[in-house]
Amino acid sequence: MQKFRNLGTVYLYFLNILKNPRISVTDFFSLQNVYESDDGLRILINDASKLGIISKPEIICNVGVSFEFLKPCENQLRLLKECKNDPVITYAIALCGDYDFVSVRKGASDLKFMDRVCPTFPSKATTCEIAFGEGKKEKLQEDRYPHGWDDIDWEVYYLMKDPSIPLTEAIKKSRKEGTGLDRKTIRKHFEKILKDCRIQMNFFPKGYKGYEQLFLTFRTEYETGLYSALRKLDRTSFLWKVHDFLVLNLFVDHYCATVRHFKELEEIGLIQALKVSIPNRHYTPFEVDFD
Repeated sequence: MQKFRNLGTVYLYFLNILKNPRISVTDFFSLQNVYESDDGLRILINDASKLGIISKPEIICNVGVSFEFLKPCENQLRLLKECKNDPVITYAIALCGDYDFVSVRKGASDLKFMDRVCPTFPSKATTCEIAFGEGKKEKLQEDRYPHGWDDIDWEVYYLMKDPSIPLTEAIKKSRKEGTGLDRKTIRKHFEKILKDCRIQMNFFPKGYKGYEQLFLTFRTEYETGLYSALRKLDRTSFLWKVHDFLVLNLFVDHYCATVRHFKELEEIGLIQALKVSIPNRHYTPFEVDFD
């Protein structure tokens, strides 16, 4: 993909969405005054979305999520199709390397932390320069369970998973599939549950498909240091903690150099039990890259 125009403006919009997922392009234009017109800004944002530079925002609450790692897997395509037809599967990925297949499903939770790490643009480091051993040994704070949510809170959570949708659309969906909530109720409970959720959104300067991907698992005593190091990259990284080890989906420019760097981190003792895999096909309820 050719270098996209005005990436700095798109990145600033991305940061504002993370602070307020319901901000409109017009309101963003009024607050920042970063473009010649709100119509021009709207075209810019729509183009960035079509190219996979940014994604729609999503509110995430870590409840009832379980990871399954498979090695070996005899027929990846068949298993992906089975996952596609299984309503409890939220993500599945076929891999080459130390793992053959990973699936994420609703159920008993073994997931302690998950986040799409917010990047820095322009970058302060590349994936071959990730460094985090100078700080103190510190674990990531585990995601908290949303205690005190009632049935309406959960309905609003699923209605507003995409927090940017118009309230009229949420009302129609509630009338069709839920309990018929009105605008005032949805807005009130949305403001309540947002305190217990993460707002997640992707930012990829070259577009989501403009990178190679690595799927890494390992242990480290410097979890918060790693998280801070990932924030220096100019693109989103996906980070999970399952039991006592980390799962990291990195978007890279070069496989070999990044793998070599992580092997060096293992050799000097910053990480342990490193496993490396390369994604080749995946499934989510929103995207399928296989027939």
